[in-house]
Amino acid sequence: MKLFSIKGRSSIDGKHQSGAERIVSEKELENVLTQINKRLTRKPFDYLSIKVSLIKKQPCVIKSLKIVDVCADNVGEATEKAVKLLHSATGLSEEKIKKLIKTVHTGASPDGNNMRGAMIVDQKGERIELDPYRGVRTTEIDFIDRDEVLKKLEEKGYTERTADALAVSSKNMNYPDITAEFCTSDEPDYLTGYIAVKGYYYRITPLKTEGNTKGGRIYFVKNGINLKKLYNYLEKEAVLIEYTETD
Repeated sequence: MKLFSIKGRSSIDGKHQSGAERIVSEKELENVLTQINKRLTRKPFDYLSIKVSLIKKQPCVIKSLKIVDVCADNVGEATEKAVKLLHSATGLSEEKIKKLIKTVHTGASPDGNNMRGAMIVDQKGERIELDPYRGVRTTEIDFIDRDEVLKKLEEKGYTERTADALAVSSKNMNYPDITAEFCTSDEPDYLTGYIAVKGYYYRITPLKTEGNTKGGRIYFVKNGINLKKLYNYLEKEAVLIEYTETD
């Protein structure tokens, strides 16, 4: 069966507004393209792009991480919980992890803005992404039977945003040399962030201060990682995900 990758994005004045991507069969193309167009046009834009390409190599199939909800009374308490999870998974000192999280909250790009992709941090706490403005992006992902997955997630009180983040983190944590991930949104009114480790996706609220337009991702990796292979996996290798029910 032929499978196609669909990637869509919209922006205004050069600033990212919305994004979406899917992996679908040929018979699903028309319907999904309509869905993506609707999603991208919910916000104002002056540029919109939708790209469709044939996937030439059969995607590998992996299981999703299991969702765990973590609630805190304030950002400080939530951050402490996140730091402890990341310390356990990466071995980095809690102080170093706090500094890295602060970098995301204040703009991780060298110009003080948000990065277009994720930071990459090794076990020495050093940033090693090839381009500190761009970082790395995780793409070429989708759930098997996405509509059914969305239905199950919505029944648990989650949204499509959760599905997208779960897909990204599941692909990331499938890579042997990625040990953990930190993520907060750059949207000023979306305060839930997450920590991903092997097997689990910890959805933490509130992981940022309301009104803050800075956000982003940190991928924690092992020392000596082959960056060329990492980038190729994250940005070019197609992955389909089987949703795993939370215990």
